[in-house]
Parts: sequence; C-alpha cells; structure tokens
Amino acid sequence: MGEHVAESNAKCCDSPQHVIMSRSTGRLFTIDTSRAKTNAQVVSLCAQKLGIKEFPEGRSDGKPCDIYWHSIVYNDMKAVVNDVNARVNKFPGMTELSKKISLTRAIASMRRLFPNEYEFYPKSWFIPAQLDEFCEHCKRTQMSTDDDTQSEVNWYIVKPDDGAQGTGIYLINSPAELKDTTSKQLIQEYVSDPFLLGDSLKFDFRVYAVIKSINPLSIYVAREGMARFCTEKYSKPSVSNVDNLYAHLTNYSLNKANGHYVHSSSLQDQLRGGSKRLLSTVFHQMEARGVKTKRLWHNIKLIIVKTIFAMLPEIMLCYEHYFYDAPGPRCFQVIGFDILVTRQVNPILLEVNSAPSLTIDHSLPIPNEDIMETVEPPRVRSIVDEVIKIPLVMDTILLVLDLIDDVYSARSFSTTSVLSDRINCVKSTDDMFALTMKKKSHLSEIFPCRYGQCSGHLLFLDKAVYLFMHFVNLKRTSCMTISGARTFVKKCNLTDVIKISDLERKFDEIYCHFTGERQASIPSGKSIHLFLCDRFAYAVYFRLCLFFSFILDEFFFLLSFV
Repeated sequence: MGEHVAESNAKCCDSPQHVIMSRSTGRLFTIDTSRAKTNAQVVSLCAQKLGIKEFPEGRSDGKPCDIYWHSIVYNDMKAVVNDVNARVNKFPGMTELSKKISLTRAIASMRRLFPNEYEFYPKSWFIPAQLDEFCEHCKRTQMSTDDDTQSEVNWYIVKPDDGAQGTGIYLINSPAELKDTTSKQLIQEYVSDPFLLGDSLKFDFRVYAVIKSINPLSIYVAREGMARFCTEKYSKPSVSNVDNLYAHLTNYSLNKANGHYVHSSSLQDQLRGGSKRLLSTVFHQMEARGVKTKRLWHNIKLIIVKTIFAMLPEIMLCYEHYFYDAPGPRCFQVIGFDILVTRQVNPILLEVNSAPSLTIDHSLPIPNEDIMETVEPPRVRSIVDEVIKIPLVMDTILLVLDLIDDVYSARSFSTTSVLSDRINCVKSTDDMFALTMKKKSHLSEIFPCRYGQCSGHLLFLDKAVYLFMHFVNLKRTSCMTISGARTFVKKCNLTDVIKISDLERKFDEIYCHFTGERQASIPSGKSIHLFLCDRFAYAVYFRLCLFFSFILDEFFFLLSFV
C-alpha cells in the first residue's frame, strides 16, 4: 500500500512497531525533521517506530511533508511550510506570547473579567512599566508588617522577561535590592510555602499539553509529566539563604551542576529519590501523605485550559497576521506548564514554556573543570525523560494525523495489537518502546470534551478578537492604529465611552503604561504604528491591550450580545 519508491534523502525504519498510512491515498506519512535540532532524536525515534518516512535534511523533490517538526518558530515558516494540508508544530508568535511579561498581561486581562477564576497565578509586576506600582505595594506591605509583629517578611522573585533555564533569577524583599530597573523583567510574589515530601526538597511539576488546533480550539494534556526537584533542602527565604538558588529554583539546567543532583539510571532509581521523577511517582508519594491527587490533577488541568484561554486571543491574531495573504498550514504545539503545589495543596502556575525540552538523554558532569570548556560532556540515557517524552511525541504525531482514536481502538479490540489494513503492529523487542504500547492514549482531551461545560464561559475574548480584526490592517500589523481606533469607536457607537479627540492621548497613556516610556522617546519620524510594524516584540504588548483600554466595562457588556 505504501509508496513504491523512497526518495534518496528519506530515512525509514527497518522494523517499525506500527505502519500507519494515509486513509485517502494509501501512502506512507512523511515528516520533515531538518529543523528539529535537539528534538530530532525523539521525533526520529517515534517516526521510525510508526513507520513514518522521515526527511532529516528536508525533501529534495519539492513535495510537501505531512508534518514539519521545528525546534523554534522560524521567521520563514510560511515559505518552508507552504501546503495548507501540512501540519507544523509551532504557532506563529508563540515564543513571544509565552514570555513572562506577555503571559502575565494575558492572565491579568482575564483576571480583570473573571477574578475568581484566575487566582492560580502569583501577584506580579512587570518593570520598568510597573516599577512605581511595585514600590508602592512594598511600602504598603512594609507598613502592615510594622503594625503586626507576627507578620513574615514578604519575598519576591525577579525573572528576566526572556530568561530561560533559571538564568538571571534572584530573590529580593525590597525594591532597593533590584539589580536593574531598566530592562524588561517580571517580579512576582514568591510562594514561600511549597508542599514538601520527606526529603524536604522543593519541587515543581512540568506538565505537557498539546494545542491540536485553535479553530476549533482543541486541547490535550499528557497523562504523565515530570517532577523536578531542588538539590538543597528548602527553608523559607531569609537574608542568610536567599542566594542559595539550589534550594529555591527547580530548573534542571541549574541543579544538574550541584554535586547532590541524583541521576536516575532506572525507574527504581527515581523511586528512591531521583532529582527527576515521574509525576505519577510523586503523586503516589503525596497520596501516602493524605493528598487527594485526583482533585489536584483536576485543578492542574483546569489551570492549563484557563491559561490557554488567556493566550488564545493573541495566538489567533498572530496566526491571522502571519498568514494574512493565504491560508496557512495546520499548526499545533506542545507546551510545558510549570506548576508548583503549595502546602495547602493548591496548584500555582509559575511559567509557560512554548518550547519545552524534548531531549531524552542526560549529560554527565565533567569532574575536571579545566577541560569543561573544551570537551563535550558525555551523554547517557535518561529513563525518566524517555518514559515521559517518547509517548508524548508519539501520541502527538498520531493526534495531528487524526489517527490516535484508530490506533488505541485497535489495541483495545485486538489482543495481538494488530490493525487491519491501515496499521500493522509487530511485537516490540524494545523494552522502552513497550511502555508506549498501552491500550490507553497518553494524551487526554481536556477541551472541549472534558472541561468545555465548566469553563466554556471563559471563552469570551475570542469573540472580541473577531470584532477587533475588522479594524486592523493584518497585512502590516496585529495591533490597532489610531485610524483603526477612530473607525472602531464610530462604528460601535462608543463616543459616549471615549471621545474621538481623546484617542491619541489614550494611546500615549497606554504606551507609557506598558513600556514605562513616554511617546517622545520613540525615534523621531516614526509613529507608534510604524514603530510596532518594525518591532514585533512591541506589537505583542499592544495586541489586545489597546483594545481592552478602549472597550472598558460598557463595551464588554455590548459584546455579550454580539
């Protein structure tokens, strides 16, 4: 049934555990991994196990692949993935949208509308724009602390907006301790009461979700995730321990350099206290301490749904702006959610990672520091990463090819795991891969099926986005210009909410609020509109923020009738 001639630069598996073929054409599916970079190892493994034809250097015949797997959002994605039926594992603009400040703004907008639904995110300030607000908050907090001798000192965590792997993060208890007040940073109230197990090591969860599509919105969560542990015992922040980031930050890239980092060579190792553990392992350990993990898992999944709801308007705008001139491909994305659990078993969202690591090996430390810079550290198998990420990628591929139900239905109805004419399975000789051969999908749909009824009312701003698009020149930008705002106010009969003559002043106020700068600081000869067209990063800040400012409460009321 497959294609009779394989292209010269394709890589196929000699003994696939599955062979999946197109329902309509009967040919093998294809995947381009030429831009997968560090993801290539796991994607290639999964493609081979599924019998998918891989093109590690791209196709030379000009034909499109069914799936393109990229490590980041490439600027030329539109030129590379130019077939509307192709799937690509990135949404345009997602890198910017998941940055700390952009995420905070998105959640803040939803919190303004639904304050009781978005309490899972710490109180936050982004500087330099909100430096004065943060200083005022600290002043009020200090006054209340002085009045109450039993009050504890409030601590805050400072994160660079575009930081990763724990770089540049530090703790403070006063604005005077800020190392920099001019670069873009996020300040958050530090969660000082994390849930701890018997080893007294702080940990968080990396939970993986897949956005299959945005129109219609379809979200899945991986049933297995990762628990990442610190390498020094936790105690509440104090002047004496605040610099010990090994006790406060769970980032793998930071903690692997600590001598107390425990690498797990087997699943039994992680049970005995590995620095990386399966989420299911830690759930069992929490259950032994009386925690109702089913309820916790329910709340974590709700956080994922609500967070994606908050990001959705900007994702939609980015997609429409990027593919303004032609229909785009079918985008999907694997996203990592970092969740901290408090002592009261309340899950807290810390960050969203639009490009979570999918590596399945582990670099060993080099004992001789003198040769660290010249010698590549040896890499060994990481069983915890394999158990989590191979099923995640495998089922994501099946999901976007619309085969996941067929595969798992066949496994349920056949004790030999053999599909009829579309999927052929053979007995696995690979113990690791056998973990992916379960009869239940590793991905569970959480929207719309699972949480559609209880959270559907939060899908409020997607309607606003479609209205917003009518007043935006998507060919040039994804933000509203002064001209578009004037048309918007007139056509929506909002002159009683804001006067046309006040619009330019409002623009200035918004620009200052979100950047900490006055309009006069914009390079001469460029309007805000042209400035945003030139600088994508600033467009992110303005996408919906301008919109929200003009709408106010009256316009939100009007939208309920649209």
